[in-house]
Amino acid sequence: MSPAAAVRAPGVPRTLALALLSRVPLSAIGLLLVLQIRHLGHSYTLAGACSGACALGMAIGSPFVGRIIDRAGQAAVLLVTAAAVVAVTALFAIIPAGAPAPAFIGVAALIGAVQPPVGSCVRVLWRRMLDGPGFSALVTLDASLQELAFLSGPLLLIGLASGVGAAAALTVTAAMTGLVAVLFAMLPETRRFGGADEPAAHDAPPQERAWRSGGVRLLLLVSALMGVAFGATELGLVTTAEHHGARGASGILFAVWGVGSFVGGILWTRNAHHRDQAAAMPWLLMILGVTTALIGALPSMVLVGVGITLAGAAVAPLFGIVYSRMGEVAPAGALTEAFTLETSAITAGIALGSALAGAAASGFGAPAAFVLAGAAFLIGCAAVRASSAAG
Repeated sequence: MSPAAAVRAPGVPRTLALALLSRVPLSAIGLLLVLQIRHLGHSYTLAGACSGACALGMAIGSPFVGRIIDRAGQAAVLLVTAAAVVAVTALFAIIPAGAPAPAFIGVAALIGAVQPPVGSCVRVLWRRMLDGPGFSALVTLDASLQELAFLSGPLLLIGLASGVGAAAALTVTAAMTGLVAVLFAMLPETRRFGGADEPAAHDAPPQERAWRSGGVRLLLLVSALMGVAFGATELGLVTTAEHHGARGASGILFAVWGVGSFVGGILWTRNAHHRDQAAAMPWLLMILGVTTALIGALPSMVLVGVGITLAGAAVAPLFGIVYSRMGEVAPAGALTEAFTLETSAITAGIALGSALAGAAASGFGAPAAFVLAGAAFLIGCAAVRASSAAG
């Protein structure tokens, strides 16, 4: 199936649209938690702890939610998590300023844990609705388009917070998250293709756990290393902008990184069905490793912008391949769990990469963050090649 045919397939346009909409509030929730904590007069330490707790809750909670979906089906679980995320986020918005710090951190963790995994669910639907080439093309397109969601979400919702306050913006964000999840749960495609897979409808045998598959474990390792690289790159862009005396330019660097990913993904999608996805993965990891490692040595902000744009062009294609491969190697009865584990691995990797890059940049300067990011990509490349050689 060609990319154009995959996009036009029955049910794909509306599932794709809702998947993209689900990422708009998700992209801003951490920042809104920070703004609300600061509005209440608390420190950046507590604000960062709440944002981190939300990310950690998502990383830990989403695989459990995914496992339940594999057993109970998408519609029921999405409806429950939609109600839960609205309630818990509203609770955070009304916690009084005098409440103890653990109350804020605990509720923030719950917000992450009960996020409806619409992105993982839509990939399961597409894997069941489309053939292999069509699925591969569509997940790459989705990876490209999500850059637009991650760029627009903070702009829209943080802008809303500036106008009506962080608490009100949090409430709107929660309502949007819940509404999109409910609409997705009510789709005919969700009811038809999103039910529990037959092997997962009962107590699944040990081999039906996603992480027991060697192919899944390899992709989770690659995903975690990608997360480390992205977290280090984000930190590197900020420190590089400060090093060049242009702290405000870090936002522009993030934007052109996303634009590069968007354009690269669109171009890759047009011919994705003609490529050997498994063979392309180590090459993309190698390209990202080399180009990212060199960015910190570039002498001007203009060249850094060009470098990060070129490096970004390989990001969406790499995401598309990783998603596509996961759909191929994960057990049929544990697809949702596999995709949520993948998201968790990336999330955890980003947190680790940011921490390691911060220490590296403090000790050795801004270029060290990019060297760390490049090394993470190259380790992923080596792991894939070693697995291919062993297989």
